[in-house]
Amino acid sequence: MASNVTVQSVLEKISVDHLECSICTNRFRKPKLLDCLHSFCLQCLQGLRQSQDPSGTKLTCPLCRRETMLKGSGVADLPNNFAFSALMEEVAMQEKLLEGQGSDIKCQNCDEDNRAISRCMDCDNFLCPECQKAHERMTFMKSHKIYTLTQLRSGEIVYKSKLRDEVLKCGKHPDQNLNVYCNSCEQVICTTCSVLDHTKHSLTGLPEAVKKCKKKVAEMVQKSETRTTELSTTTKAMCQSQKELDIMFANTQKKISKKAQQKITKLKQEIAKIQKEIAKIQKEEQKLLQETDMIYKDKLKAFEAVQATNRKEVTQTEHKLEEVKQLMNQASCYEILELQQKLLHNLSELTGKQPQQVPDKLTFMDFEEGERSLGKIILEEEPQAAAKQSPRPGRSCVKVKWELKTEFKNFELGNTQIRHVSALSDNNIVLTTWINALFTVSLTNSQHTPSPIPQRLHINGLTNDVRCIAVSKDDKLLALDCPVVKVFNKQHQLLHQFTPGRGSDSQPTCLAVDDSNLIAVGYQGKKEISLHNPDGSLIRRLPAPMIGGYLTMYNHRLIYTNYGNQRLVCVDYYGTSVFSVDMTSNMQGGWGPTGVCCDSDGSIYVAVDGYQTGDVLHYSPDGKYIGCVIKGCGHPYGMTFTSGGDLVVAAGQSVKVYHRV
Repeated sequence: MASNVTVQSVLEKISVDHLECSICTNRFRKPKLLDCLHSFCLQCLQGLRQSQDPSGTKLTCPLCRRETMLKGSGVADLPNNFAFSALMEEVAMQEKLLEGQGSDIKCQNCDEDNRAISRCMDCDNFLCPECQKAHERMTFMKSHKIYTLTQLRSGEIVYKSKLRDEVLKCGKHPDQNLNVYCNSCEQVICTTCSVLDHTKHSLTGLPEAVKKCKKKVAEMVQKSETRTTELSTTTKAMCQSQKELDIMFANTQKKISKKAQQKITKLKQEIAKIQKEIAKIQKEEQKLLQETDMIYKDKLKAFEAVQATNRKEVTQTEHKLEEVKQLMNQASCYEILELQQKLLHNLSELTGKQPQQVPDKLTFMDFEEGERSLGKIILEEEPQAAAKQSPRPGRSCVKVKWELKTEFKNFELGNTQIRHVSALSDNNIVLTTWINALFTVSLTNSQHTPSPIPQRLHINGLTNDVRCIAVSKDDKLLALDCPVVKVFNKQHQLLHQFTPGRGSDSQPTCLAVDDSNLIAVGYQGKKEISLHNPDGSLIRRLPAPMIGGYLTMYNHRLIYTNYGNQRLVCVDYYGTSVFSVDMTSNMQGGWGPTGVCCDSDGSIYVAVDGYQTGDVLHYSPDGKYIGCVIKGCGHPYGMTFTSGGDLVVAAGQSVKVYHRV
């Protein structure tokens, strides 16, 4: 049977699926790229801005409703989608070759209106037979590549747009090519810019920078694909659970009806008494059946809601991954580097979401017979007497013994104390005091020097209101310089800053950063946490009851303490409560919990301040108390783990480092 697929139909499908603007439904004209990776015509985006907010600095994508910040000249300064422009030029060329088998294509090298038979790829012109001969005769054109229209039309020779090989020029120095990547500023620059403006910055050649960028994107794509697999697996498991619920629902109804019929049969033998009893039992049966039906429908709604959410997440994740893959395949190295943060932020947002689950108890339903009545509906499974022996607990569930390894004292703090402490990957420790002084101590030097002297830090850009500090996975220093969060590189140069609070009364009280460089800022007064992307853009705000001055992040969870209420609290990245532990019985006379941090296996360690001394308590990842692991460590506040697994405690006017034994 003959196929209906033609070259023309394939080109039309490419045009509709990839080269048409979703606003005007025509082929792209000067396509521009938004932060969400969707592309639209320049003119269409200008019209969209006029309809949304002509004087605003934000533009909302009509497809996904995500906002893009406008800079400089507004829409005109958005990144060009050169990959789309090149693809449109190539499709247009192929269409021109296919129209009437190219019979109307004229020579572009002469004015004699001759029919073209070939194309010079170097001159980018169609040639008639005479002009082709002239090309072949001239010495300086003998090296030009000339192909017949038949070769181009058949696909033997593929036309490639020169836009794909175009070398972009510097905006400041138009005569200079963009050939250097500044890691500090995260932008492509020319040689002149590297000498004038980026002398002290970390610079890399384009090939190496593109290689690193592709590696980062590939890693995030792999994580996103893993998450998609998890969502699909969860969906399948939910379907199986729903089937089990359906079976138990049917069996429960059968048991109810079977028991009712048994009672009815027996009572019918006693004619005098039976009629009234039958009516009673039938009424009870109907009531129980209606009750089970209502319970089943409620459970089914929970299943359907979770399934719908997970399916939607799968679809959105797959669409976003397809957009990222398409951009990585089509974009030039310049575009990839310019869009590196947007790509990684989009993928980071995908990997931060977790599949929704339905509690196991929703799949259970049964019927328990009664002596005087039919019985009752059972919604929770009774614990089994012969349960299997629990597996051996992991390290996070076993009390670990800690021993003092070293202590730093020479801080010259006067009457104040050390408040927060964070560890860098090179074994340096950064800490801040209650009077906003910053110090650094090297653990490496402490192995050779009995009493290393802490060095005071003077960082340009910080005021005298630094509430707390944190260190990211890539050793960026984050400081809560109220009310602003400031981000510094390893050389303590300010990279960027943002104000997370809303309104004049929003004063942040704590700060944390996770392994994906997502930033969490807590507000004790507002009882909430704001979650931000690495560039400071807001992801969401979520309720955080009893949030205080100490916060940590682990495995998409936010864990914090409350000194006054003596509680350890955990919520997920969507504000759903995971646990809230009353620590009163665990503290043995302590005033209240202060610092909190997590080990690599999810173990939670909480510092407890007391009248004469303080302790460190150990909890499992699900909030179960394991025991007191460190006693008598001064007045502990902030805590952190080093890259080698040692526990660092800000203990009053000293810093103590403990190791496992």
